[in-house]
Amino acid sequence: MNLIKRQSYFPSIFDEFFSDNWDIKMMNDKYISPSYNIKENEKEFVIEIAIPGKNNTDFNIEIENRSLLISTNNENENSNYTYSRRDFGFSKFEKTFDLPISVENNKVNSYYRNGVLTINLPKRKEFQNSAKQVIEVKN
Repeated sequence: MNLIKRQSYFPSIFDEFFSDNWDIKMMNDKYISPSYNIKENEKEFVIEIAIPGKNNTDFNIEIENRSLLISTNNENENSNYTYSRRDFGFSKFEKTFDLPISVENNKVNSYYRNGVLTINLPKRKEFQNSAKQVIEVKN
């Protein structure tokens, strides 16, 4: 970073990007939601939420009335730093998913590895696709 500021009479779109002044107006972390994937196969749905910097004990996962509620329970993170930009490290978040009737609620499980919270939502037997069956046509 330069300590000497230069004055330009012809502003450029790059001036703001390369400026010495990092006066960034940041959004409050509570309004930012982590990215997630939802995938499905014949036996289950899987929700993957990218939320680095947590422990498995930091999450609350609840199912009530066919709704899955995921939240973090550590509002007061202690840090010795003042951030000029923060794209991850959510201090608090809450996300709700409406579950389809095909989900077996009492068999849902989750794990947290490498910054990704994964929630497995198994399908009920009657909603799982069975193997393809070929019926022979007789004369």
